[in-house]
Amino acid sequence: MRPLNTTMLVTLLISILFLISVPSPAQSQTDPAFDWHDLYVKVRDRLISKEEAQARLNDLEILLKDAYLKSRGKETDDCLDFPLKGYPIQSIGGKGGSGYQPEGYDFFDGNDHKGHPGHDIFIRDKNQDGLDDLTGKPVEVISVSPGIVVSVNLDWEPSSPLRGGNYIWIYEPIKSRYHYYAHLREIFVKVGQIVSKGDLLGTVGRTGVKAYPKRSPTHLHFVVHHSVKGYPKPVNPYPELVRASRGQR
Repeated sequence: MRPLNTTMLVTLLISILFLISVPSPAQSQTDPAFDWHDLYVKVRDRLISKEEAQARLNDLEILLKDAYLKSRGKETDDCLDFPLKGYPIQSIGGKGGSGYQPEGYDFFDGNDHKGHPGHDIFIRDKNQDGLDDLTGKPVEVISVSPGIVVSVNLDWEPSSPLRGGNYIWIYEPIKSRYHYYAHLREIFVKVGQIVSKGDLLGTVGRTGVKAYPKRSPTHLHFVVHHSVKGYPKPVNPYPELVRASRGQR
C-alpha cells in the first residue's frame, strides 16, 4: 500500500473533522415537546409576552400533532379515564363539580393566574402522609387520554413559589387538548414520552404552595384546556369525569 503523503493526510483529517462536526438528522431537529416545556417555563414565570407565547405555541402544536400522527396515527378516545385509580366521582371537591371556577383565568398569566379552572380530587389521607388510609399505598394518577408529555416539574421544595408543585402537562393532539395534573408526589413519565389512556403517570402528593400546608387535604388538581390557534382555554370536564367514574371496575 502506498504511504500517505502530507497533502493526502491533511485532506483525510479535514474530511474526518467535517463528518464529525455535521449533526445527524436526529441531532439537527429539535423535539417540539422539549420546546413546549421551555416555552411553558417562560409563560409560567412571566418571562415572555402573551402575543409572542401564543404565536410560538400555535407553531409547536402543529409540530406536536405531526409527530404524534407519525407515531400513533389518529389514536383517540371520546371517553376520558378517571385520573385517580380506584376512586369514585364523589372524590371531586364541591357539590356537582362546583369547584370549577374559571372566571378571571388566563393561561398566559402563568403562576400568577386567577380563578380555579379545574377540579380537586381528594384522597383518603387523614394523617397527610400521602398514602391511602385503607391501602397504606400511594394513590396512582393515570392518564385520562392518549397524548404527548410536554412538560414535567420535579423536585418541588417548600421554598418554591410554584402553585402546582410537581406537575405534568400532556397534550392530546387529535382533540387539541391539554391535561394538567398537579400536586404530585412521584412522576413516572418524561417530556417527549407518548402515553396511552390509562398509563401510570405518577402518584398523588402534597406539593405546591397551597397543597403543602396542613390546612389543605391531600388531593390531585386536574385541569383540561382546549387550544385554538395556540390559545389554551379551560373547559369543564366534570360530565366526562362522571361517565369515566361510572365506567371504573
